[in-house]
Amino acid sequence: PQLQYMYLDIKKNINLFNTKIIILCVAFTMNCRGMYAQHYQAESVVYNAVLGGISACMGAIINKKKEQKWQDLFVKNFAIGAGGGLLMFTGKKINTLIAHENNIGYGWLSRSVFSAGVSIIENAASGRKFWSVWHYDIGFVRLEYDCEERHFQPKVMPSSLIATLFLAANGSLDVKTTMSSGTLTFRTRRISYQPKLVGSTVTNAFLLSDTLTKGRVFYDTYAHEMIHSFQFSEFSGVNHFFKPFIKKWETNSPTFKKAHRWVYGDLNHEMMLLNYFVIQGGARRNYCKNFLENEAEFLTVGRGACDQ
Repeated sequence: PQLQYMYLDIKKNINLFNTKIIILCVAFTMNCRGMYAQHYQAESVVYNAVLGGISACMGAIINKKKEQKWQDLFVKNFAIGAGGGLLMFTGKKINTLIAHENNIGYGWLSRSVFSAGVSIIENAASGRKFWSVWHYDIGFVRLEYDCEERHFQPKVMPSSLIATLFLAANGSLDVKTTMSSGTLTFRTRRISYQPKLVGSTVTNAFLLSDTLTKGRVFYDTYAHEMIHSFQFSEFSGVNHFFKPFIKKWETNSPTFKKAHRWVYGDLNHEMMLLNYFVIQGGARRNYCKNFLENEAEFLTVGRGACDQ
């Protein structure tokens, strides 16, 4: 009996030891994933802040007045642009609510915060006061309000318009989802140009598979694609680099001046494609390492682009 008790006691201690080892392993794994999450989130914060800062200060230097010193503009507008970049990050991060709360209505909120950040960057890049002009994009229409002149002006974005027509040719408009999220959403049985995908974002509009209507996959995918639509707008400060040339064209051509009032040149969409396919390496060969894919996935569902 004594040997039996010793055996049972040893077995109990071994089981307790194994349990502790398992708990420690799980805790270590979770801690590593948490450390990785914090590291990746910090990387995204820096990316958006630096992108906003560089866009703002470069634009401000290009559009500076003769009496202004570029050194002063660089420091001031980099700080303003970085602040706008942090708002861009916040707007992106809010999309995690779409995935966690199963509610695409948070798309309105996330786009509002993101647009506020982009507006600050654009104002700085254009040489205006950072609060001067605010905008909100719906599809290919830019809704712009000038606080100084107290003037509201809708504008058409050519690149976004072409992209929307492209998606319309490949699918049909889902009115209910569009109204719920504030983002143009088209449906198709099969995405012809990317058959392996169930969702595709081109500028400010989505093309989704008919199979994505509800459930975890739908909300996770929608949140992911929403961040991609923001990534198409994060280079918006670059559009104001061409302000001196546009002023000359407006002076030389009254017709162009009248037309330009209703049009906003959205070169930022082409800049995003350059970033995605050239700088980040695209999707076919470099999907798992593509920063834009990882940002969209991590800020919404908390995992990398290729994590299970």
